Amino acid sequence: MAYENFARKYRPKTFKEVVGQEPVVKTLSNAIKLDRLSHAYIFAGSRGLGKTTIARIITKCLNCEKGITDQPCGKCENCLEIEKGSFPDMYEIDAASNRGIDDIRALRDNVSYAPIKGRYKVYIIDEAHMLTREAFNALLKTLEEPPPNNLFILATTELHKIPDTIRSRCQTFIFRPPTKSQIKEYLKRILETEKIPYEEEALELIAEASNGGVRDAASLLDQAVIYGGGQVKKKETEQMLGVVPEGILKDFLSHLKEKNLKEMVKTIERLDREGYDLTVFWEQVLERLHDSLVNLTVGEGEHEPFEKEDTELLIYATDIFKKAFIEAKDFNDRKDIFQLAVLKLRFMKDLVPLKEILKKGIPVKTESGEKTTQKEEKFDLQKAILKIGKEAGGIISGTLKKSSIREEENRFVIIVDKNLADILKDKLDIIEKHFPKPVQIEEIEIKQERKKPKKKDEAVEKVLELFQGKIISYEEE
Repeated sequence: MAYENFARKYRPKTFKEVVGQEPVVKTLSNAIKLDRLSHAYIFAGSRGLGKTTIARIITKCLNCEKGITDQPCGKCENCLEIEKGSFPDMYEIDAASNRGIDDIRALRDNVSYAPIKGRYKVYIIDEAHMLTREAFNALLKTLEEPPPNNLFILATTELHKIPDTIRSRCQTFIFRPPTKSQIKEYLKRILETEKIPYEEEALELIAEASNGGVRDAASLLDQAVIYGGGQVKKKETEQMLGVVPEGILKDFLSHLKEKNLKEMVKTIERLDREGYDLTVFWEQVLERLHDSLVNLTVGEGEHEPFEKEDTELLIYATDIFKKAFIEAKDFNDRKDIFQLAVLKLRFMKDLVPLKEILKKGIPVKTESGEKTTQKEEKFDLQKAILKIGKEAGGIISGTLKKSSIREEENRFVIIVDKNLADILKDKLDIIEKHFPKPVQIEEIEIKQERKKPKKKDEAVEKVLELFQGKIISYEEE
């Protein structure tokens, strides 16, 4: 008998066996029990999450010989044929290779006929986003007026490519990747059923490497069993997956903390020379940096070798390393990309905090080549005085308007008559709130002398005498 790999052998046959899609399973199960199943569904999500598997389970639920049920027997002829993919009323269409209007027209002609063997005909269109615009338009007519006892399930990894006209006529389910612990439990169930010895750490590595894909996890487990000679051990699994040993990873992170870029570059060189998958290593580094950053922020979990003062380094390194990871996907020699990312860390010391830029301004060059400072936002003294007046009162704003205000490198100096200085000092906390730098009050003595005319003006004297007035003030010409 031909060997059946784990991905096929342990493909879920009932809703209960599906891994990590509880909301989808619960809704569909209730729809079947309540007889409220829609005529068309869109199953969207990345590969290996169970989209076509659940489509087959629904087909069994509707065509099981014991009747329509959310728990098909899995033993009757119809159920067994559906599992094998040979049931005459289940049509699995690969839209990647059958994407034209003629293929959809053939489907549309077929729906008018009654089921051959079961109660429902189920059309499973895989990679539905690959259909042409004309094919979608042809399918739309069928979805607008669906014949009875026909169910359409469109599976896609790119939901945004499905036209809105199609989506509006279907119920859409988003398939989320299961957690690592859910995948790990699924792998354990397989191994315990097969009576294969294993180490927990090895299953964690496989669950991590699967990137949320249940089918991929089962395939990797199959490969690990073969590589390990009938057992699944951590060391052999690391070798199979190309995972860098923990000691090397810890040393790399320690060099990062110490900003020992030379050793970091040498580590990447050595791993490449020894045949490790640098992409896998870079993923390990990114995951550890992210975990350390989160744990330092919330004050929980593992974050060695980093401490609170390394937060800025972690943020900067994570940003650079993520960009390098994306760039490396389209680059032949990934080693060069990762080493360059490390070398970029040497410029950390040249970074200026945003707060300092806003305070001191941005250094720029004039047309003549001279350096000057361009302020990010110019300080408006009059607006500041107006705001202070609203908060501290008109006396304060009036006093500030009469004062002389000088801006220095690290402070503002308010030069005011000593008789008014105490008024401003009492409200200094409010004043400083509206100034971008600390404020200092400087007192001076201002002598005010009223100037008198040097000689009498005869014309003025006559006017005063005529109207019995008096002089209030004089202005010199």
